[in-house]
Amino acid sequence: MMKLVRFANPYYGVNKNLVDDLFNSFLYNDTHACHCKPATNVIEKENGYGIEVSLPGFSKDEVQISVNNDLLTIKSEKNQEEEPKSRYTRQEFTTYPFEKSFKLDETIDADKIEAKFENGILYLDLPKKEVLVSKPVSIEIR
Repeated sequence: MMKLVRFANPYYGVNKNLVDDLFNSFLYNDTHACHCKPATNVIEKENGYGIEVSLPGFSKDEVQISVNNDLLTIKSEKNQEEEPKSRYTRQEFTTYPFEKSFKLDETIDADKIEAKFENGILYLDLPKKEVLVSKPVSIEIR
């Protein structure tokens, strides 16, 4: 039989039980920063790929997108306010710095990637390069 014992947790500054601590230990490291990544959908389309990144609590100005050496990187360095305006007894809403990268294959045209931010979701459109298909040519033998 397991017994749950309340104890002071330095991460939160208030007493929590062991179950809360085990659950939160998956989400927080020693500095109380979340080391989880935002939820992402990758959609294959006929003419390329689409990426949807769930970023509630962020604005488009707080998110940076870059491509370097076929590596698409989405990141934000937004930190939670040091001094909250209210004294919370429980706080689950939070934003956290993150970085998420995707290796682009050779068919993606990085110069034509487009992004839009709407209702807390970042939408990226990654079009494929246009492949010039040569027409068959008949060659006369002399």
